[in-house]
Amino acid sequence: MKNIFQNKNIVIGITGGIACYKVLDLIKKLRKLKANVQVIMTKHATKFVDVKVFEKASNNPVQTDLFDPNINYKDYIKKNKPIKHISLADIADLFLICPATANIIGKVANGIADDLLSTSIMATNASVLICPAMNVKMWKNPITQQNIKKLRNLKYEFIDPEYGELACGYKGVGRLANLNKIIDRIKIIIERRNNLEGKKILVTAGATSEEIDPVRIITNKSSGKMGVYIAEQAFLRGADVTLIRGINAVEPQYHFKDIKIHSVRDLFDAIKKNIKNKDVMIHAAAVSDFTINNKSNNKIKSNETLYLELTPTTKIFERIKKIKKNILLIGFKAEYNVSKKILVDRAYELLKDANADFVVANDVGKEGRGFDTETNEVFVVDKNKKVKHLKLADKRIIGNKILDEIKQTKN
Repeated sequence: MKNIFQNKNIVIGITGGIACYKVLDLIKKLRKLKANVQVIMTKHATKFVDVKVFEKASNNPVQTDLFDPNINYKDYIKKNKPIKHISLADIADLFLICPATANIIGKVANGIADDLLSTSIMATNASVLICPAMNVKMWKNPITQQNIKKLRNLKYEFIDPEYGELACGYKGVGRLANLNKIIDRIKIIIERRNNLEGKKILVTAGATSEEIDPVRIITNKSSGKMGVYIAEQAFLRGADVTLIRGINAVEPQYHFKDIKIHSVRDLFDAIKKNIKNKDVMIHAAAVSDFTINNKSNNKIKSNETLYLELTPTTKIFERIKKIKKNILLIGFKAEYNVSKKILVDRAYELLKDANADFVVANDVGKEGRGFDTETNEVFVVDKNKKVKHLKLADKRIIGNKILDEIKQTKN
């Protein structure tokens, strides 16, 4: 059986809580599982346990300073050497903050990057798992809880502290979670992060636009959030992602190939150029159904009646399998205030017309499921007209569940 921890880079940020000595056992357990452990300690953490103890446990140098006092940074920059916080942020398969004090939680929640640990967390694309340990009153403080809620909404993951005797003499919730529980969660995150490794995925997102004149366009209502979030989640799960996007309301948070387009023709050209080596295509873009046949090369005067001659655009989704027959093809079908039966039937018709593998259908006429929302409810329809209902949830969660379907589907 494959060891999921083998050669995985786990960066552990240790902050100044009494529970930091427990992390020594955690590091030993992770190394026994063949993980490579890198440690960052805050200044306060070094007051509890000596740096050398963690260096011996991890078999790697422990980093404590954002700026090394032995380095001339003018020469450092000229020689283009990797900077510590960026290097550790880049290599991480998982970033673990253990124990996490109220201080570091507050820093991360509010975008403060004033030491090596907080800066590295800000710079990483890896999943961040936070294991709080603190005084029960600090844990229950509404500011702490508000910061945790904020971070959860931003998809930082937590293992809540446990009830018991605390070092400060109080009894209550605040003890660091059981180490085996932490390792089990690390395993789940690493499995999820790498379960699309080797897959090359092309995602389209946002709305295309067609010019009426040099300053005016016709377009569709689309925020592009669903497509962008799917691209981000696929990237976090180890896929090689290419995103092609039109007009959209969100910028990708992670560094993958990102191509911006305007018209339907631009989109189709970009797809044809980038699809050749792809395993999967997720077509979430809102493609204009019409282009302007009588487009003006000059700005049209606004005090005159204007008649537009509209011509149907290329049905891109229906052309994909003709360009690359063996690609796993997923499309989206939006309807407005229709029954579930009509929604599913129309999604299935689209699937058959495009010879797609499945189509994701949603009703944008319902509250919380339309354009520019953070949530969605969808029905995933496959070739056998089997329907999977994904209930109303954050679009990132919906995106991950769609990726789960891709993972389970063999093309």
